[in-house]
Amino acid sequence: MKLLIYGFKYKSQKENITEEIIRKIRIKKNLVKVIFPVKFEKKIFLEKIKKHKPTIILGLGQHKRSKKIRIERKAINFKRHSKKEEPGVISKNKPKYQFVNLRLKKDKNSWISYNAGKYVCNFSMYILSDFSGNKNIKFAFIHIPKKYNLSKAAKFIESKIDEIAMKCKK
Repeated sequence: MKLLIYGFKYKSQKENITEEIIRKIRIKKNLVKVIFPVKFEKKIFLEKIKKHKPTIILGLGQHKRSKKIRIERKAINFKRHSKKEEPGVISKNKPKYQFVNLRLKKDKNSWISYNAGKYVCNFSMYILSDFSGNKNIKFAFIHIPKKYNLSKAAKFIESKIDEIAMKCKK
């Protein structure tokens, strides 16, 4: 098992909780940590995946709409760079939705979501769900509230990494 975990770094904001979580996660064997810039460029995501050749990808995104962690299941074929902009299509001639193929369990700190939004988290989910399904790579995505306790968030993600490891042993 080789796990690639990724988060984002905003240019305009000082911090992104996903970047901080990835830094805080204890180093584990076969774990690759990647921080992506917030850009709607398919190639930046796929280049890292092709370079590291993971068998599992876990994406992390930041959100401010909920107080609980959201375990995402579905990405939509739409993107927008700002709230003022009308959404556009991510990939022409592709399905309206892409689903993750690694279904993580919810707990008291989280809930299952079928709406990853229309920003870069959804974009990365759509691109990587499509790519991973074609390459037999397992993929999951988790949204962390912007103001969530960092230590608690890192422990939650480490527990999900353990859950993934257990699923892969079966």
